[in-house]
Amino acid sequence: MRTLWPRLRPPAGGPGKFNTAWVTLTGTGAAASVAFGLLVFASVLASLAIPRESVGLSNGALQRVIAASRLTDRTVIGTVPESDLTDEIGQVQAGDVAGVGASLRTRLAAGGMPIASDPAAWASLTTGYVPVTGAARAAGNGTPQFEMTYRTELARYSQIVAGRLPVSGSYPGNHAVVQAAVTTTTAARFGLKVGARLNAGSLELVITGIIRPTDPAATFWSEDPGVATPALTQAAAPQLPYWIAAAFIGPSALPLVEATIGTTEMQVTWVYTAALGGITAGQADELEASVTSLASSGATVFTPAGNPVTVTISSQIPAILSPFISGENAVAPALELLYVGLTVIGAVVVMLGARLVAQRRAAEFTLMRARGAALYQLAWLVLRASVVVAAVAGALAALLAIGLTPGDGDTVAWWLAGLTIAVTLVGPVLISVIPQRVAAPATGRTERRAVGRRPAARRIIVEIALVAASVGGLVLLRNEGLSSGNSGLYTSAAPVLVAIPVAVVLLRCYPLLARELARIAGLTRGVVAFVGLARATRTPPGTVLPAFALVLVLAMVAFPDMVSTSVTRSQVAESWQQVGADAIIQAPPDQVIPAGLQAQISSLPGVVSTATAEVDAALLNSETEMSVMYVDPAQYAAVIEQAPGLRFPLAALSGYSGQSGANVPAVATAAAAQIPATAQVSVNAGASTITIRRVGQTGVPGVPGAVGVGPGITVIVPAQAASSFAPNVLLVAGPGLDAARLSADVSRALPGASVTFRAAALAALTTAPVPQAAQVALTQGMAAAAGFGALVLLLSLLLTAWTRDMTLARLATMGLRRWQAQLLQATETLPPVIAAAIGGVACAWLLVPLVGSSLNLAAFAGTGSAAAVTPAVVPLVGSAVGLVLAALLVLAVQAVITYHRGSARALRISDEGSPGT
Repeated sequence: MRTLWPRLRPPAGGPGKFNTAWVTLTGTGAAASVAFGLLVFASVLASLAIPRESVGLSNGALQRVIAASRLTDRTVIGTVPESDLTDEIGQVQAGDVAGVGASLRTRLAAGGMPIASDPAAWASLTTGYVPVTGAARAAGNGTPQFEMTYRTELARYSQIVAGRLPVSGSYPGNHAVVQAAVTTTTAARFGLKVGARLNAGSLELVITGIIRPTDPAATFWSEDPGVATPALTQAAAPQLPYWIAAAFIGPSALPLVEATIGTTEMQVTWVYTAALGGITAGQADELEASVTSLASSGATVFTPAGNPVTVTISSQIPAILSPFISGENAVAPALELLYVGLTVIGAVVVMLGARLVAQRRAAEFTLMRARGAALYQLAWLVLRASVVVAAVAGALAALLAIGLTPGDGDTVAWWLAGLTIAVTLVGPVLISVIPQRVAAPATGRTERRAVGRRPAARRIIVEIALVAASVGGLVLLRNEGLSSGNSGLYTSAAPVLVAIPVAVVLLRCYPLLARELARIAGLTRGVVAFVGLARATRTPPGTVLPAFALVLVLAMVAFPDMVSTSVTRSQVAESWQQVGADAIIQAPPDQVIPAGLQAQISSLPGVVSTATAEVDAALLNSETEMSVMYVDPAQYAAVIEQAPGLRFPLAALSGYSGQSGANVPAVATAAAAQIPATAQVSVNAGASTITIRRVGQTGVPGVPGAVGVGPGITVIVPAQAASSFAPNVLLVAGPGLDAARLSADVSRALPGASVTFRAAALAALTTAPVPQAAQVALTQGMAAAAGFGALVLLLSLLLTAWTRDMTLARLATMGLRRWQAQLLQATETLPPVIAAAIGGVACAWLLVPLVGSSLNLAAFAGTGSAAAVTPAVVPLVGSAVGLVLAALLVLAVQAVITYHRGSARALRISDEGSPGT
């Protein structure tokens, strides 16, 4: 046996001191300890980085949702009646408006609302519309009406074109004179210049300035119609339409305007733009709840005089955040399933690494025990090394995870990483010390039998306890999760709890099949397959963790893959629901599809088939609005041949030839499935009435609805049922359509027609922020699970590589050929791998009914219709085949390494006792 420690102690200080400390920590397992540290690093990194990256994806999705919203929807608007801010003499001062605005801003900030500094918050006091004279009027229009508005920050939101901004007003004689400014478009509309005067009853407006908006899209200009640009307003007959516009007044003119115009329709408004650019997905829920609460109850603030004022709050921010929050809550269970599953797999990888270290140091620990070392001394020796590995590898993994995934991340990630660190500390101690505790030599035949029976009995008891605990945990979590409305814990724990009994059953069943195969192989002349299968029938205790991990790995790869497949299927179905064909061409109102357009479109590259249709509005039994779609059944069936769902019942419509008095066969969409089997339909076009007989249902309810009706209840009938077939819709089939060319041809042949492509609808679904982020997170989780699967497979084969090398070396000395050695390795190693693949497929299959109902695929797909996870053969078979191929690759590499080393080295190590000696 080789010596366990260096014979010469290196000199103190310098590298020698480091080497001494390193040898003290790792003993005879230096290389295994380094590998163990790398495994801990990879496991902690996955536990931290993947949840943090998912949070980053969610934050990015939220910012995309916010960026797609209108700027006006990202504001919080507070309003109070003007009378609530009047002073002792019944007037509102500009200082009161500013004071209440500052108090309201503080109240919003206290509620978690981030207020943007650019664009700046502003306030206004606006009158009702008042007819004015002195402005030029367009012929045929009534008297224009102006609202007088005082707005803070007017100088910041506008640019002076001529004159100056208004400041004050005066009261000469018996009427008030107020300075005012108008925009360039208002001045152009009414022929106003600096110095012009407008009369609004007893109030005279003097135009002192012409201004131009610096940012016409800002809420300052778009919140109120007519402020930036005059708007033509229709009046009730017989009055003429009239223009509305706005005149901006200065702060000192407020008392005059209030006294002259009156206060019945005046209100004070404060507008704050929310700074949502830095909000994270974790903050969205709290912000939405805060704004909703303020909108329902209002905000109580104080005037500069100390009087309380209740401000009415309105905002569209909850309408922006609520769909995102709902989608995030819906996809969270599936992502948590990945996080927990990957963490458990990582913990198993760490345990396998600990076994590798224990295997390399087994002889060292045995010698130390023989020299009188106590178990706690061994435990402390192993724990000390584990602490160093956990600290170094964990810190490096945490730093890298934070560097790769910037942001606050998720607290769940740190809990999962902590679990991995805990396994790093405890696992090596248990794996290294327990074998030393149970390694007492047995004396006598009876005692050896007892020792042989005890492990078997213990294993049976442990397996029964594990299966019972897993089944009980599934039942308990399902009942509590579904009854409380929160199934996240059940969903995330279910894969682990299902994998445990599957692995137990697997380890009990596959040796029986391997023995039967070995018996059959023993009847043949060759010995290689028999030896390999005979060795495969053994199930040493060390195979439990790899089998469980491989089952869970396949479940973590196949089940999310089935989720993705179901999501893709749902998105494709939704695109058909929305469009109804690969392309839909709708003629303008009261126009028809030209006779030659169908032939022209049919000749385009990528077009497979086309069908014309007439879609008319109708009434079902003189009550329910619906659409009737007249088609050539054969052409229409060819267009929607690739549509998912029910097949179009072509035969049911083909027999109708327009017989007089006969009921018209009709195919109903899903929304029209509730109509009676026979019903009268009054068609608006031609004022005709037909009696339909429902003969089937189609899976494509996305046919365009008639003008004024829209998509919904639709029946499809043969074209012969129309009084005069006038097609206004052209349906096109072809997965490789040239969208640009088709649109150009339609624009030339039928100006004003609309063209809708199913590919565009599908792209909108697949690139929606929340579904896309969820899909990316699922893909990353599957890739991490596959990587862990490769590690588990490699480690499990490494742990048994010594025995295989020794067997191959001994057989090589007896003339075993290279291909026979590879066959031996395959027959020995592949049965448990194939069994694990079958177990993983079974586990993923079981997760569909157990967990599938807890997942909301509508959020993943971005569709409003519910969809369920369905078992898919391709993901299951693909995952299993991938595992077997990976095992074959590892075996091939090991065979090359073994033959490169030669048989002498393996036999020499065998004579010395073990690879750790």
